[in-house]
Amino acid sequence: MAGPSPASQNAAQPTGQPTSQPISQQVAPPADTPRGQGPQPTLAQWRAFVVAAQRGSFSAAAIELNVTQSALSHALRLLERTLGVPLLRRGGRGVQLTPAGQRVLPGAQRLVDAARTLIDLARSAELHGTVTVAAFPSLARHLLPGALRRLRGAAPGVNVAVDDAHLERDAVYRAVQSGQADVGLTQLLPGSALNARPLGEDPYLLVLPAHWTLPGAWQRPYIHLGDPHDRRVPDALARHGVRVRPALSLNSEAAIAAMVAGELGFAVLPRLTMPELPPGVLARPLPWSVSRTYGTVVRPGPVTPAVQAVLDALWPPDAPPADPSASLTPPDAGL
Repeated sequence: MAGPSPASQNAAQPTGQPTSQPISQQVAPPADTPRGQGPQPTLAQWRAFVVAAQRGSFSAAAIELNVTQSALSHALRLLERTLGVPLLRRGGRGVQLTPAGQRVLPGAQRLVDAARTLIDLARSAELHGTVTVAAFPSLARHLLPGALRRLRGAAPGVNVAVDDAHLERDAVYRAVQSGQADVGLTQLLPGSALNARPLGEDPYLLVLPAHWTLPGAWQRPYIHLGDPHDRRVPDALARHGVRVRPALSLNSEAAIAAMVAGELGFAVLPRLTMPELPPGVLARPLPWSVSRTYGTVVRPGPVTPAVQAVLDALWPPDAPPADPSASLTPPDAGL
């Protein structure tokens, strides 16, 4: 009796359960398939990929997309099968991008954003939707109340979700780049791939015990706001002959003010972040003009009408035009 054919032997082999492996193990389409022919990825599949990559979890992505986890997994398997390359790996630390996934994620994000823009444009007789703003607490406190009042009058159907838990500039940029936020309200940084538009200058003030005087205070310990490796303030002071090294680095302006009240050192803080100062602590202008530029950042490409309405509410009528390089400030003028 003849044995089973090679094809039937291959079909009978178990596939097993992969661990920390690509979602799809399908082979690439035939090499002779003409470009543009055959199955094409769908927008829903790209959206599933983008959300899964952003959330790092199938369960979280399924909840956001309002689908079952099995439906999400199926959409991603079809996407990878169509492309012929794995995009995601599921392991003990959640979902991780493969090299191919890292390459296509920015373009997939733009595709999903563009589709959202088209949908909003089609429905734009009355603006509606939710726009997420990632912001420094200080900028949210000073800029958003007026902007939200203007937005309520111009586009009452647009809701704004504010995430003001970001204490570092890079955190706001990451939130916008990853798609977790639509608009960033932050200090502007040079060399970013985001589109930036400045809103104003925030001067730095010298915070010190009231009985300390200059130039003697420069010899006292310096208390730094934020990352101790961030050299922007020390470098700005160094351009004027003042050399400082952080004796303490804190993320709370109120905590810094308390340290100054205890005469543990002096600080240099942006005016908009200035907390209520304890008795015996003075905030005074620096001998030179040192400031930070703050403004809005958004991802490159078209924005939705709802996002544009929020930007219009944030931008004063005399604000300069949007410029990806607007975060650059003259070396002697700011940080």
